[in-house]
Amino acid sequence: MKKEIYLLLISFILLLPMFASANTFIGHCRNYPPELIFEDGKCKGIIPDLVLDIFSELGLKVKWQKVPWGRSVIDAQKGDVDLLIRHSMTPAREYYLNPIKYADATRTLSFFKSPNFKPDIKSYDELVKVNVGAIRGVFYSPIFSQLELTQLTVVGETRQLLGMLERGRIDVVVTSKSHDIHLFEDKFDKATLTETFYNPNYISIPNDSKLMAHYDDIARLMLDYRKSGKIDSYFEKYDAPTPEQTFDDAPACEAVNKGNNISAVCY
Repeated sequence: MKKEIYLLLISFILLLPMFASANTFIGHCRNYPPELIFEDGKCKGIIPDLVLDIFSELGLKVKWQKVPWGRSVIDAQKGDVDLLIRHSMTPAREYYLNPIKYADATRTLSFFKSPNFKPDIKSYDELVKVNVGAIRGVFYSPIFSQLELTQLTVVGETRQLLGMLERGRIDVVVTSKSHDIHLFEDKFDKATLTETFYNPNYISIPNDSKLMAHYDDIARLMLDYRKSGKIDSYFEKYDAPTPEQTFDDAPACEAVNKGNNISAVCY
């Protein structure tokens, strides 16, 4: 009898790591304060705080890794990550990501010029003829993603774009509030062209994650947080504007030219 109890205890101890891994997500983090901050091996900020509270209610945990977005996309397609946070959705990403919306938002794209590039850019017809710098793997807008650019230079990090723009290795950089626009505003001239469009924010679980079974529970609880207004407290904690929340299907949108601004009008 003692031997049987001993064997049961050994089996239980050996199975503990399996139970733990069944409830622990590998999550990718990057720096975009105050929404995301990777520090001392931890992911902090508005969205990690929100995610961790929701996961805690469900008995789930997250092990964070600092990973650039371009690699996160690749890992998600291979099923090597379980959780992505603060991102947009695109038709291409719908093939491998299961999104959970946490906020409605709009995004405005802006374009900054190299000191060596003198002409203004007032339309996408003009933009496609110059050398444009962008971050690899980033979704900028529905219109920008469909452009057939003569020259597109992609890099891994914003600081690389800053150096290339300053040295004239690229003519124009595409950027937005989501892509460190403040680093360009004080150093470079802004082109006239802008684009504004509907751009909700999501967390998501890749199709091939072993933890997809938890998706429905996480989505349900996130919706509860949104409808109750509880989600606002996470933004208020960091003195950030609280997001809009709508609960209908995402509106259909079409691009409308308004002078030099291209806006996505939703209906």
